[in-house]
Amino acid sequence: MASIGTIIGPTTNNTRNYKARVVAQFLGINLATTPDFVMNVDNHTEEYLAKYPSGKVPVFEGANGLSLIDSSAIAYYVASQAGSNSSLLGQTADETAEILQYMFFTEADLMPAIAGTLYSIQGFMPYVKPSQVYSEEQLFRFLGVLDAILLTKTFLVGERITVADVILACDLMTVYTAYLTSEDRKKFRNVTRYFKTMINQPAFKAVVGD
Repeated sequence: MASIGTIIGPTTNNTRNYKARVVAQFLGINLATTPDFVMNVDNHTEEYLAKYPSGKVPVFEGANGLSLIDSSAIAYYVASQAGSNSSLLGQTADETAEILQYMFFTEADLMPAIAGTLYSIQGFMPYVKPSQVYSEEQLFRFLGVLDAILLTKTFLVGERITVADVILACDLMTVYTAYLTSEDRKKFRNVTRYFKTMINQPAFKAVVGD
């Protein structure tokens, strides 16, 4: 099967890059990668910035000429390449709306809280205690929201994995690997169960490893 395009960016230790690649694994789609890409070097070249002025990674260059610069949009596009019956997309207007709802929640609410909590600790931005404390409060609030949603659910929409699950699980990776304590994991036990279910899928392991 010919590649639908290339996801450009670092292939390891980059959860944003994982999203589209996990989707491709679930659906058996050929998606090329750039394993030699060097973060903060290759995305700062004149050639790269001429195409993608923000310098963001990953980006996607489709075989048909399409360019995308948002990791969740790339994941959704890859899911769509399996056709109208893609198992990761909504089969009805209602399901599609729910999938989009959780994608937007993850990117607009959860991710800013994650970034505000972790980025200063990881050295990506200056540490400002009031901001970090507020972000952690927001993070725990949103994890509580998810915990309530997942109380009676295995996955976010219906009884199957969708692209919304892939995006959320990828965005939760750093929180679970680098921040939450064992007590936090117990407190948000439904989110923890959900996260373990997702990362133990063969498609996740094929991209992220064990």
